[in-house]
Amino acid sequence: MKISNVSKLVLSLGLALSTLSFSYAKEEGTEKKEAKAAMAFDASLYKVANTNKVKLAIDKIPDANVTILLRDNHGKVIYHEVLRKNSEDLYRRVFDLEGVEDGAYYFVMMGKNTKITKKVEISSSSTKVILL
Repeated sequence: MKISNVSKLVLSLGLALSTLSFSYAKEEGTEKKEAKAAMAFDASLYKVANTNKVKLAIDKIPDANVTILLRDNHGKVIYHEVLRKNSEDLYRRVFDLEGVEDGAYYFVMMGKNTKITKKVEISSSSTKVILL
């Protein structure tokens, strides 16, 4: 059986197009992974009702470490913690601010491509008040 030049051309084009479509699908998957890494984590800070405590909640994708800092208004680090990339997906920690002086404090969470800062203001007259 003899294969004509036209048949060879059609087969070659079909092979080239299928190879191209597979490589495009692979690149698209890579872009999705990069987008997922870019949105590494999200954080929330809540006041615990009727207390001088706050709860820090971080929803984390375990592809990168997350550093947690608590700084005072002068930039001094009061608390430091590193969540390793293989740790749990969720982080929940309660911070007791009873003995902390009045002023502004900042929870800073830093990941590979993300930095989130949450401000806490503490002021007291006869009773201590926490504002988020």
